[in-house]
Amino acid sequence: MPRRLRVLSACLFAVFAGAASAQLAEKGPLLLEEDFQRHPVYTKEKLPLRDGWTARVAHGTWQRSAEGVQSTWSTGHSPVLVLEGAFGDVIIELDFRYRAEPGKWAACRISPTNQVLNPRAYAASVWANVDFKSRAIGLVLEHDEWSPGHITQVSRKLAEFAPDTWHTLRLELVGDTARASGGGVTVQGSFDKFALPKTSLWLGTGQSVHELRRLRVYAARPAAPGSPSARPAGPPAR
Repeated sequence: MPRRLRVLSACLFAVFAGAASAQLAEKGPLLLEEDFQRHPVYTKEKLPLRDGWTARVAHGTWQRSAEGVQSTWSTGHSPVLVLEGAFGDVIIELDFRYRAEPGKWAACRISPTNQVLNPRAYAASVWANVDFKSRAIGLVLEHDEWSPGHITQVSRKLAEFAPDTWHTLRLELVGDTARASGGGVTVQGSFDKFALPKTSLWLGTGQSVHELRRLRVYAARPAAPGSPSARPAGPPAR
């Protein structure tokens, strides 16, 4: 390849790589800061959180742990904790860890949702999937219409999430575009339902024992052009 073409190719690669890694959103006001220490046990009845938010159990058993909240599965649907509160463009950060248990799959899912405008669906979901066979392994961004509906995988990258280790998941939503990071990788894509106003946040875990901690929900604004990329989320600082 002639030298001029090589230089042009390198410049184009740098431009597109920079565009792909550009930060999607910047943090605005803090909407919810939840460390899961105010209630010893979560139930199917709504329990108050701060600033008008509430929490209730959709599936599984949820109880306070030393550092956050622990989910336990016995039968039926895997554990899901629902936090209800209104938000639009958003940045969500959550720490999770899991225990490896034979015959039980592990994963953590963050799903902003509007059950009125998009019933029986998760408007957007990001999975940190260790070994759940119904999803691709790794970091998965999707729109999920509940059974018998269709699951649309928007983006996915391989990632590893070790047991007995705290990991951080981050999800940014601005309009119909989402960006998620975890396990040292980042995925991004667009889907029309991502743009819906949200009324709840559904947190899902796998069948083995999981813990969640340090949930932060921020109103988001589009990042200024040229903003540096947020560092892909890995294990949080101890």
